[in-house]
Amino acid sequence: MIGLFLKLYGVLIATLALSFVVQMQLMEYVWRHAAQGFDPRARFRPTFHLIEESLAPLPEDRWPARLAELAAGFGMPARLERLEGLPDRTRLRPEQAAALDQGAIQTFDREGGGMRVLKRLRDSAHVVSIDYPGPDSKRVKMLTYAINWAVEFAIVAALVFLWVRPFWRDLLRLHHAAEEVGAGRFDARARVGRFSPLRRFAETFGAMSQRIAALLQSHKTLTSAVSHELRTPLARLRFSHQLAREESGADGKDRYLARMEADIAEIDALTSELLDYARLERGAPDIRQQRVPAGPWLEDVLADARYGRSGVTPVEIRAVVEVEAVKCEPRYMARALVNLLRNARAHARSTVSVSLREAGGRTEIHVDDDGGGIPGPERERLFEPFARMDDSRARDSGGFGLGLAIVRQVARWHGGDAVISDSPLGGARVSILW
Repeated sequence: MIGLFLKLYGVLIATLALSFVVQMQLMEYVWRHAAQGFDPRARFRPTFHLIEESLAPLPEDRWPARLAELAAGFGMPARLERLEGLPDRTRLRPEQAAALDQGAIQTFDREGGGMRVLKRLRDSAHVVSIDYPGPDSKRVKMLTYAINWAVEFAIVAALVFLWVRPFWRDLLRLHHAAEEVGAGRFDARARVGRFSPLRRFAETFGAMSQRIAALLQSHKTLTSAVSHELRTPLARLRFSHQLAREESGADGKDRYLARMEADIAEIDALTSELLDYARLERGAPDIRQQRVPAGPWLEDVLADARYGRSGVTPVEIRAVVEVEAVKCEPRYMARALVNLLRNARAHARSTVSVSLREAGGRTEIHVDDDGGGIPGPERERLFEPFARMDDSRARDSGGFGLGLAIVRQVARWHGGDAVISDSPLGGARVSILW
């Protein structure tokens, strides 16, 4: 908003300044050419000669009447004044006043436009004053006004057009990108200028398109993965059910029913994971971070991780807390940390370590195990839904491949990320940084 206002304000100020300069130059040009070749002294020399010749034979007391008759023919006001006490003498420069005393024609601009022309009559103490309106001043004035307004409108139109043109061009690019996205081409982007006022809008539009594409891809992946994940336990369930129907002994039926219950439990667990992940994928909830005591919060998380659905595990879980309090949304962050601890416990040989500390102005949670580790090329892929490693971390060791996807989602809601690296214990380290 402020940037767009300043740009428009700058364009208007530049327009006014430029138009003012151009108008001044035009006015000077018009007046200079309108008066080009006009010498008032040469123009009025015959007039004053006629006046002097007409008044010379007459006594001085008849000069005013005779001058009035002549002025009526000139079409310009003229009057006769005495040289001593001449009011207009104060309007003249000293050299002009001296030249007037010698009988030279002198001029000065008068109020209201035009000029006043003065000449001392020869061999007398009288001065003839004629008011001259200027060289067709009304036409020049109208022409000047017309040119000024035309130039003003032209400059404003040109500069506003130059400002609006890239703005309109960027709008067309956004419109074209929106049509492309509407047609299903989600890689379309609106390429706008670096300093365009629509740049942030274009970036937001690009992020939205990318998000839509990711959600659609996630939906396709989930649809394919769910059908694949459900097919195996359903097939086992159907097979166990068929065998149970054919089994005549009670012990055999109980054995097959136990297998069926295990398959049903697996389907139920998968359904719960899918619901949790789908809820997280719908968008960031109202994350209200708060400072909670680090020690007690971590103890609750460890208790949940130690006694999950897999029961008590012989793997030792160590905790290192280097801060007194941690700022987070405790419920979602606890869910992410439980996922990491259960993954680490499932793949560790004997030890899992969780550390909570602050470094460089951000909070870090590291979960280490002493298992087989995770190869570098596999690390980023494991944050995708239903992604698993090779046989060392296959589904037989627990999980459906949604835990790390949920961890990264929670980390990004907190303005951070989740990464995988090598652990000091020899296995894998998964870190939540925010």
